[in-house]
Amino acid sequence: MSALPDGWRAQPRALAVGAETLAADLLHGPASATVQTLVLHGAGQGDRQRQWPLRQALALRGCASAAIDFSGHGQSSARQPNSLAKRLAEAQAALDALTVAPRTVVGVSMSGEIALRLACRPENRIAHVVTLVGALYDGAAFELPFGPAFSAALRRPGSWRDATVLALIRRYPGRLTLIRASEDAVIPAEVAELIRAHAVAASACRIVDLPGVDHRVSERSQHDALLRERLADLILEQ
Repeated sequence: MSALPDGWRAQPRALAVGAETLAADLLHGPASATVQTLVLHGAGQGDRQRQWPLRQALALRGCASAAIDFSGHGQSSARQPNSLAKRLAEAQAALDALTVAPRTVVGVSMSGEIALRLACRPENRIAHVVTLVGALYDGAAFELPFGPAFSAALRRPGSWRDATVLALIRRYPGRLTLIRASEDAVIPAEVAELIRAHAVAASACRIVDLPGVDHRVSERSQHDALLRERLADLILEQ
């Protein structure tokens, strides 16, 4: 497991967003109090701790970062029903409160679309979006509370092809790195190709495949130093 450089530390934060209180932290050193990278975890049992080893690897390369637990995850509250729209509001609040421009946003699985939507807001000044086994969602599902109706919308074959963010990403001028896992049985490989096809204004857009890796990239990277270092390099490459 990576260690932190001398003088680096995690600074806990609590972030009020609507009715929720989100647990967050800033990982930085004495000379890197300015944080430009936000890391957003995925769904299921995910929380910000799954990306902690990756953030340590970033720290060893001099990159400070911020992360949150979305409501209902980790140490954050769960007072109201969750939805993708609520996730976006929480991510926007974290971006505003914890980072400065020019920014990099890393979105894992569910948060792939969240990261893309943040990037499509010019005022956020996001220079680089990294999606790690990133998902797309049918625009009709975005406002639905997580539950039966949301799940039914996702089960419609090819529903992700109707993602609203695809039209929005046409105007994004920054860089995109779309990381796929070759053994991913959750996110179709075509998702990254569809994003690249729509990112017509991007200064650069690349798809990177991780051979022999399934959808659980975050879990594997906690124990696989070579994978962790590869991901850190992809996030920081210009």
